Amino acid sequence: GDQQASLLGQGCVTPGAAKLTLGTGGMLDICVGTTRPTFARRGEHGMIPMIAWQRGDVTNWLAEGLMLTAGTTIEWLRDDLGLLSDAAESEALATSVPDAGDVVFVPAFLGLGTPRWDYGARGAFFGLTRGAGRAHLVRAVLEGIAHRCADLVEAAVAYTGMSIASLRVDGGMSNNGFLMQALADAAGVRVEISPATEATTLGAAYLAGMATGVWPEEAATAALFSPRAVVDPACTDSQR
Repeated sequence: GDQQASLLGQGCVTPGAAKLTLGTGGMLDICVGTTRPTFARRGEHGMIPMIAWQRGDVTNWLAEGLMLTAGTTIEWLRDDLGLLSDAAESEALATSVPDAGDVVFVPAFLGLGTPRWDYGARGAFFGLTRGAGRAHLVRAVLEGIAHRCADLVEAAVAYTGMSIASLRVDGGMSNNGFLMQALADAAGVRVEISPATEATTLGAAYLAGMATGVWPEEAATAALFSPRAVVDPACTDSQR
């Protein structure tokens, strides 16, 4: 699967290592090691256990949390509301104002995934006033995505009992610097941005290389990971 390959492509091969892929939706996967989960369906905290990869007789497992709406919100701002000329403009607009002016956005066009799994939920703006402008709305959307990402991090920690010291991020939205800082702030973790925007293809290549003897094991491919940027939280716990 694509998310399993992305996990491997970003070097998340030891228990507690986690990655987040931000495309049209958002998928957080955390490596849980070789111990099979105690159940095969979605469990407490809305995380889903899955096979990560198998080599020989050894199976590695992961737990996945899903955000059903991520990049589609930017497409909506651009294509349907006409607030953006292109997706990249969202970063400049968001940073053009000091805050979202108390506007809050819930990215739930398709309902809410992890941890609530409420398909009846819908997207919403709250706190709109006459003073809310285009930049405030765009910033609120990006912050809303970051807050949902933080939900996934919290669910993964609660489900696995493991701490997440850093989160590796790939996908098209990893190019948005404002979003990456908002993610680090909301989740309270270091964000390491993948050098490969599409880490899925890299993970598939690593598996093929291990099968043909280019690399001996997962640790050798994980050692190749070097983030193109690192973003640390810029706010305190009390501010968060």
